[in-house]
Amino acid sequence: MAVNQRDVFLLPHPYGSNYGEPHPHIVLSILEANQHENTFIAVMVTSSEITRDDFSFTLLDEMFEKPLAKKNSHARMHLLTLSFGEDIDRPKINTMKAAPFRALMKSIGDLIFNFQFLPQ
Repeated sequence: MAVNQRDVFLLPHPYGSNYGEPHPHIVLSILEANQHENTFIAVMVTSSEITRDDFSFTLLDEMFEKPLAKKNSHARMHLLTLSFGEDIDRPKINTMKAAPFRALMKSIGDLIFNFQFLPQ
């Protein structure tokens, strides 16, 4: 299965009390890197108001090809995960548009890594 940058998949929740439950993730890494080892880097998406803080990147319906499943969604920019192709047991659920994805990547670079980088 091709795992493209900006695609959104339901993946097992990698942390805490919700461990293993399907949770949306946005793929950050590029296709060539994803295919090289059948792995990819993704950022977790949540709609929980409890976790809204400086590490949250607000996600709106217009940032995606289709409306989001839940309102008040945000990417947890510090919750990056290495996932394996076999972790995907369902089809892609959405794709983030290019301009908002660049803003997300810039925010992750600035806030999490103190580094200026932009995707292709």
